[in-house]
Amino acid sequence: MHKELLKFLACPICRTSITFDGKTADNRFVNGYLKCVRGHLYQVKEEMGLIKDAKLSAGEFEWRVDVADESKYNEIQKQYNSYLNEDLRTALKKLMDILINSVIKSCLDTNNIVLDIASGMGRFVLQLAEKIPKDTIIIGTDVDEKPLRGAMNKAKKIGVYQKISLIVTDAKHLAFKDKALSTVSSHFGFDNVPETVLALKESFRVLKPDGKVIFSSVWLKEGSESIKIAEKYKVGQIASENRLKQTLKKTGFILDWFEEVYSGVWPYNPMDLLPVQGEEFSHVIVQIRKPKNA
Repeated sequence: MHKELLKFLACPICRTSITFDGKTADNRFVNGYLKCVRGHLYQVKEEMGLIKDAKLSAGEFEWRVDVADESKYNEIQKQYNSYLNEDLRTALKKLMDILINSVIKSCLDTNNIVLDIASGMGRFVLQLAEKIPKDTIIIGTDVDEKPLRGAMNKAKKIGVYQKISLIVTDAKHLAFKDKALSTVSSHFGFDNVPETVLALKESFRVLKPDGKVIFSSVWLKEGSESIKIAEKYKVGQIASENRLKQTLKKTGFILDWFEEVYSGVWPYNPMDLLPVQGEEFSHVIVQIRKPKNA
């Protein structure tokens, strides 16, 4: 992780500033410890900050597959793409392009830093890094270290790692100061965070006034089996236009715009819990904003 990010970081427990003690190289923290003024301690391991509290994040999702191995990483990506038909692959590419361009515009308008929520294996942050200006820093985050290790190795191989910092942190307990950043992004990440409203409230907290969250999302049909499953796992809070608007009222965000990029019937895909095979869905991009006076 880049050394300059330290000024933005905060303890996820008490939200006080943190300091670093350990090895640095090439303007990055390599190995060592981050410590807040109240004594909470977090590890930096092989260039990645592990700024997550075990008690606060108990029960959060854990990856079972170690994708740091390149062959396993590529195998999973190839397997997932094999379940998508040509129309869906084309639509996802269009969605990715719109999302990337929107995030780049926001970064150029502000401070050239973007915080990405639930980055996983880096499908979005890697493509963003290929197109974003070289002086921009992308902060990729996930609640689990394993997918970020895969993203790190891939970023180094394709030559974009200089733009990326990777941090293990919980979207509902972010390791960043209040009003620290201007742009937050996520590529279907909020759809997978249980009690999504809490994650959006955290994004609201770390954003400066007039800061933006730009994200892609899957919208589901009300009354469907997909909605029932989403509610069971507490991930249905932004799963439709109406649900999104109700959630925004609880978080303080203003809806700038949304765009439906694709709608159809979900194919067989055993790698995704949602949507359910054969049910209607839409892929959308949403931009929300923190009020100037917040």
